[in-house]
Amino acid sequence: MNEQLATKLENIIQKLDIIKNKDDVIIQKDERIKDLTDKLVNISKEKDEALFSKIQMLKTHTSEKEQLNAQIMNLTQSLNENQTKIKKLKEKSRAAQDGLMGSSFEQDRLKKAVKEREEEISEIQEKVASVASGETGILYDLRISINHILGKIEDARRSLRLVVPDMKFLQENGIIEALEKLQDKTVVNIALAVDLIEDGPIVDTWKAKGWYVTNYTDKNLICVSSNGANVSIAYISEGIVSGFYTNIDDLVMIFNQAVMYPFVKGIKL
Repeated sequence: MNEQLATKLENIIQKLDIIKNKDDVIIQKDERIKDLTDKLVNISKEKDEALFSKIQMLKTHTSEKEQLNAQIMNLTQSLNENQTKIKKLKEKSRAAQDGLMGSSFEQDRLKKAVKEREEEISEIQEKVASVASGETGILYDLRISINHILGKIEDARRSLRLVVPDMKFLQENGIIEALEKLQDKTVVNIALAVDLIEDGPIVDTWKAKGWYVTNYTDKNLICVSSNGANVSIAYISEGIVSGFYTNIDDLVMIFNQAVMYPFVKGIKL
């Protein structure tokens, strides 16, 4: 009887040792998992902080752009006023030359005034160009948005992804001519509302070039991305534009999903 108990006790001890060894392995794995989890959390936290920092940077840029856009409006108003004044001065100068306003002194004075106004206009135009430039900011004006799209099409070497309301939008804003200048090796994806009868010939030409065309009927979206290095997204309604553009890598990665949406939801032709 004692031998049986001793044997059972020994078996129990062996099993307990096995369980203990397994527990030790589990503990080690738990510790390893905890270490990996901590590392993943830290990495995620660092990425979140970096992304947050860049989003804050974009917000700062946007705020600065809004202030600069107000400057553009003021400068443009000043530009228009100066152009009106120059027109009046030139009319007076012509009248002086015809002898209606008297002496050559008056002509010289008017010519000097015209020159000063033209110099002011040149300075204003330089300021407008300086204020409007930049790689991250907002799209607030249709003409500026069109110029931005044309610039990104011109930059496209490897790839171009473009979303516009319809073919009429492309035709009215000179975008089709810009697209025709793309290199043959450029991979082109275009999404727009297509009238299969009216737009068919142009679409067929694009497809013959190997371009990918998607019929997307929402006419309120403008997107462009060239070479995968930047993204521009804007909402357009009745000629009013509201959007932004950026080349910040993390933001490009995030908002590229929005650019892809029309190509996923639309119908490939």
